[in-house]
Amino acid sequence: MPTADPTTETILPPAARESFHESLQALQEASSLLRPPVVVRLLSQVDVLTDSLEGMHLLRRHLPELMEGRVFDGGPWEDPARLVPALVPGTLKAGGQTTLMEILSELRMLALAREEIRDDSVSPAGAREFLREVMVNALDLRFPGHTEEDRNLDPQVRTKIGHLMSVLAQEVPLDEIKAALATEIELICHQRPVVTRRALQLIGLIHGEVTLEEGQAQDDRLLRFVQAVVAPSPAFRERGPEAYARFLAQATQEELEEECHHLSTSMRDTGLAVAPHAYLLRHVGPDQRLLGLALGLDSAGKAELETHHEWVAELIQQVILPSSARAVYGLARLLERGLLSRQPVMEGLRRLATMTLHPQVDKAIKASRPGSDLSAVELLLADALCVLGQPLGVGQGRNPTCQSARGISLWSRHAPGKLLETIRTVGQANELTMRFEGQPIRSTEVGEGLLKEDQLDPDLDAVSLILVPHLDRIYNEMMRRAAGRNDDPHKWVNPAMYGHWIPTGFLSAYDPLTGAITDYENFLRTFYATHHPDFNRGHDLAYPNPVGIFLTSSTGALIGFHAVSILRVRQVDDQVRVFLVNPNTEGRQRWHADISPTVAGNGEEPGESSLPFHQFASRLYAFHFNPSDVGELEAVDGEEVARVQQAAHESWGRSYTWFPPIPPIPTA
Repeated sequence: MPTADPTTETILPPAARESFHESLQALQEASSLLRPPVVVRLLSQVDVLTDSLEGMHLLRRHLPELMEGRVFDGGPWEDPARLVPALVPGTLKAGGQTTLMEILSELRMLALAREEIRDDSVSPAGAREFLREVMVNALDLRFPGHTEEDRNLDPQVRTKIGHLMSVLAQEVPLDEIKAALATEIELICHQRPVVTRRALQLIGLIHGEVTLEEGQAQDDRLLRFVQAVVAPSPAFRERGPEAYARFLAQATQEELEEECHHLSTSMRDTGLAVAPHAYLLRHVGPDQRLLGLALGLDSAGKAELETHHEWVAELIQQVILPSSARAVYGLARLLERGLLSRQPVMEGLRRLATMTLHPQVDKAIKASRPGSDLSAVELLLADALCVLGQPLGVGQGRNPTCQSARGISLWSRHAPGKLLETIRTVGQANELTMRFEGQPIRSTEVGEGLLKEDQLDPDLDAVSLILVPHLDRIYNEMMRRAAGRNDDPHKWVNPAMYGHWIPTGFLSAYDPLTGAITDYENFLRTFYATHHPDFNRGHDLAYPNPVGIFLTSSTGALIGFHAVSILRVRQVDDQVRVFLVNPNTEGRQRWHADISPTVAGNGEEPGESSLPFHQFASRLYAFHFNPSDVGELEAVDGEEVARVQQAAHESWGRSYTWFPPIPPIPTA
């Protein structure tokens, strides 16, 4: 998977080359006094050059002249020995001259590593180690995902970073960062996303470009995933796709059982289902016992399959093909949830299977899955199995639609029949109607939401692909109608949007009328008194709680508002943690330099993120609660509240006026 998209590669204009050489000469001739304005003019040329790989290579070749002109003098990049690899990703994302200087700094390290220039403070080996650490810390830049910070990154900055990563990758090949790649893939797959494209791309890249040897610890971690995708069974590895289908047709019962064991073990271990899983399911579908083995079902799933085997076997023949193989895992999880025994779910799936799609819906689904051998309605049905089986794996892609993705996930868990009816309505009519305070809102009769027309990132499951544009417009219209009231509009919109299980109590730290943070101490005390087990009389959440957070960069700078859902609060070892679902498809996104949600290792179920309670509280700005669950506000630890206040005030809080002001914590 290339870092820079060749379809967007910019050709370097000849005039840009000439202007750069003129600026470079002026830099070399400038005195110390005149150098700063010359550097500014030079950076305007660097800005143009970094829009293309050709320009990036031109800059690299001219690093000796840039060093002779002392381009780094007087700034934070002056001494390469004092630079910190872990800070590079954040600086690259900063934009403007900061991004440009950081790019030049990395190219300097590359030149030092290749001994094209010399610096007494950094040896070639030290420069190479620096670049290796940068690449480990910048995996999200080399292989962009769908974090909120990535989505908000300026596209031009993203392009420049992509070109830099392509250049640096020539010096730091994937073989040198195997451990980091293994961790990345392990944690992506642990979250069990519905859309597995990023994991498959990374694994395919490793299979094609990295030499792996069995018995080597880091290699074995990667081989686990490569084999799960490329050769999940010895029979498939030996024969390949075409011969494998013939093998299944002639296999003995014992051989089929062995295939079911290999493929189900691989799928349940990694969450990845690929072409051989589809071949196997289509072959063993009529045999209930073998089908249960192939899906790796637990006892509940086997009982569900026994009840509905005939229909499941028909469904497999209709929608399970190599191009929809990810639905195999979704089907397994759906059966284990016992959803087919719910009449609204079974009837909803039957209706999806036979409905006629609106032409625009049909076109959108086909366009998102080019080359598929399934019809649009079959693709929609296959992905409906995934969404129902993996509600915590629903993601928003690069779309600013966290509220919509959160709703699809919530309905999948708690109102799957409603979700299927919504899918059918939009699929047939390409419109959706919901009520807000008794008045209908039709998605085709209101303005745009946060998602602008024709800007939908199609890297979504088919269910999200067709629902999100309508949900986004309706949510935005609800917010518009609730605006201007003496409280945060989410107080009224969330229950109307998501359903009756949203608690009636609501608090927001942000005053939409004044733009200030008000009565923050009471806000925090109420959150602790309703959600923390030490202060809320021991109550736990019955349903997910849709809450709003201030999303910040790794430096603590405010990015914007983001919608997540609290799933549960638990004590893990000696620490109370908030477990949540983050619809941005990547639950590990860093919320601050020292606030990084984990997706594994602290009791997280697949698809969950978690944070220590106080860290989550320091990013919260709005939440719902049940008034009957409120404990004693005064009983909440005052030192804890003060610490959270200070953490908030010193990061996202810098963007707001606080009333009353937050007093500093006394130091000893």
